[in-house]
Amino acid sequence: MTPAARLAAAAELLAAIGAAATPAEQHIGSYFRSRRYAGSKDRRWITEFVYRALRRQGELDAVSLAVGLEVSPRNLCLLSLILFEDVAVDALDTGWFGGAHGLDDLTAEEAAALAKAAEIDLASLPPAARGNFPDWLAQKLLDQYGTRAAEIMAAYGERAPVTLRVNALKGSRSDIRYFLANEGIDVTPTTLSPDGLILDARLNLSRHPLLENGRIELQDEAAQVASRLAGAEPGMTVVDYCAGGGGKSLAMAAGMAHTGKIHAFDTEERRMRDIAGRARRAGVSLIEPLVIHGDDRDAELIAPLVGAADRVFVDAPCSGSGTWRRQPDMKWKLTEERLAELTALQADILERASVLVAPGGRLTYATCSILAAENEDRIRAFLLSHPAFTLIPVSTIWEAVGLDGRWDSDFFALTPADYGTDGFFTAVLERAEG
Repeated sequence: MTPAARLAAAAELLAAIGAAATPAEQHIGSYFRSRRYAGSKDRRWITEFVYRALRRQGELDAVSLAVGLEVSPRNLCLLSLILFEDVAVDALDTGWFGGAHGLDDLTAEEAAALAKAAEIDLASLPPAARGNFPDWLAQKLLDQYGTRAAEIMAAYGERAPVTLRVNALKGSRSDIRYFLANEGIDVTPTTLSPDGLILDARLNLSRHPLLENGRIELQDEAAQVASRLAGAEPGMTVVDYCAGGGGKSLAMAAGMAHTGKIHAFDTEERRMRDIAGRARRAGVSLIEPLVIHGDDRDAELIAPLVGAADRVFVDAPCSGSGTWRRQPDMKWKLTEERLAELTALQADILERASVLVAPGGRLTYATCSILAAENEDRIRAFLLSHPAFTLIPVSTIWEAVGLDGRWDSDFFALTPADYGTDGFFTAVLERAEG
């Protein structure tokens, strides 16, 4: 593809991503599947260009408005060339336009606006624009994190690492690290999880024998920590209430020594489709997937588990704000109305999941969010209306569940600015005996 065709493809993708509620990765994958003529270098350039524009959309939007340009996919692409690739305005006409698949030629008005844009100091933009967050979300972060807000927003400009969880049922972390080193794949052990390895360079391991044989899984370190905090032990009855693809069920199963049962619930059958295959690869036979409705229609289905589960793990549907390094477009699609819907759903799920906890059992609540409205606020509201439950400070169980280092807080709460993990939150509650 020519540079002009690549730029036009990026603009087309940005338009499709902006018009849909689904994540960018779905559109990018579909786009290239239907355009087999695009070579690997073309795909890489276009993908990286699009993701950078999404990560830095706040800056691009602010500069567009400052110089009188419409905020559009075309202009986001042109500004990206000027601001991030150091392409001179008078050089745009050489190779970046024209041809059968290129954008329309640059107008005199656009050229003049782009020349002004090239002179703007990005450090002078308002804090929300510099942080590349919508104004209302930037204000929430400022209210919640104070002086750390700028650092946290800046962390979202980095790419998330590729992190592996070693399946303890099939080997040790040192074994897997040695195996990968022999293939020339360098990894770094995770800081908090004793099961994690971070790839030093980005590689596609989707067909690697270690993954296909169930010796490793792709899982962020924060999710590994949350799975351990659930405290699932051999012989226990465990409910993974929002199991999705089963990653946390598999992580909990690794510590249960093939005894006990994990009931993996979810309302979306499509998301659960891979659990059985992943469990077979991992050598796990105690996970039982079950599609539920998430409402009163489940009463008969889950009746045998009411008050009978030693551990209930709720990885609640959320904004996904902790994962926005991977899905930078989603922070621009979240609205205050949608956030309110999510917090109401989280409260309902907590209510429904809590009845399954046995006396003396534990309820673990987790989200991949950094927003207090979905995290601390939800737990405090739940505890106020459920006196049978008490908070177990994470600091008091950290070593007991085998985690590395130490933790000094009641909740396990991370942002990408802390340990380089996804943003994540976990709280552990215990139901009173009797």
